[in-house]
Amino acid sequence: MADRNTTVALERFTWRMLSQYVSQWDFDRLKKKIESWDQWCIEWSREAKRYSDMADQALGEGNRTTAGQHYLRAALYYHWATFLFVHDQKQFVEGMEAMNECWKKAAPLVEPPMELLEIPYEGVTLPGYLRKPVGVDKPPLVILVPGGDSTKEELYDFGEHMVKRGLAVMAFDGPGQGLVSTRLKIRPDFEVPIRTVTDFLVKRSDIDAKRLAIGGISYGGLFACRAAAFDERFKAVFSASAWYTPAGRWSSMDPLSQLGLKQYMGENAEEIQNAITMDGATETLRVPLLQIYGGLDKASPPEQAYRVEKAVKGPTTTVVFDDGVHVCNNLHHVVRPLIADWLAKQLR
Repeated sequence: MADRNTTVALERFTWRMLSQYVSQWDFDRLKKKIESWDQWCIEWSREAKRYSDMADQALGEGNRTTAGQHYLRAALYYHWATFLFVHDQKQFVEGMEAMNECWKKAAPLVEPPMELLEIPYEGVTLPGYLRKPVGVDKPPLVILVPGGDSTKEELYDFGEHMVKRGLAVMAFDGPGQGLVSTRLKIRPDFEVPIRTVTDFLVKRSDIDAKRLAIGGISYGGLFACRAAAFDERFKAVFSASAWYTPAGRWSSMDPLSQLGLKQYMGENAEEIQNAITMDGATETLRVPLLQIYGGLDKASPPEQAYRVEKAVKGPTTTVVFDDGVHVCNNLHHVVRPLIADWLAKQLR
């Protein structure tokens, strides 16, 4: 019988993991193996290492495509190894570093390849990756923003659908995300680091700086909306399972998620969470907005979407999937193509 933290992580985030390169077979085996939260990082890391070794072998045999896919899976397994596992900072950092190494190895092997970027910001660097569609001269660009407990790696599959539709994609870790969380924490005005990233990207000659969009998942969706409200360079924005404001959520969150938010938002996490809001941004959000919500999502219920829709000044499309969970990860095969199609239409 697994302990409470393990049960919460496995049952609450099942579809989130299964929609991110985790095989059902591996998930079921890990579910049987992990009985204590202290085993979580070790067991996920073992599975990650297994795929990393398979990737090394495939690369040695000249099978670059296979190697790239195995490195991607290994990186995401390391991501899940560190997911909310913040009480042991040694394992947390080691797992993150292993994830980064696998990601670097995957970068030149996937098609189209990832260009790894490091963007200076307040004394640190924000890591990101850029993917450009093959054969498209100066494509439009979509910037992707992770959620409060996610990383840029979790947005790879979202970007895959966009790249196939002729869009360039850049995802990055901002303050409070990935290893950056050991140096800087999430800030309510997350549009500030987003502007730094945007300024960095628009200097490039290989993207169309006049056709920019932004979007994000969970907290990242709210941050993307704020960025689009305060930066007229963005022509469209999407938000998946975000909030008008998450204020007041703290008391209803499970202890594991509260502990995780202290890693990502700081010791005053509840105060930061309560300060995150669309107040002051809705008045200037005038570009097309797509909102995706799940009817089964208790964390960010559709009522939050309707509140945003009522307050913003631009055209808004709100799609609620009655059987969708948070970020509609259980419907990823429907939702992610839908988002990509909408973005392609807006930036055409």
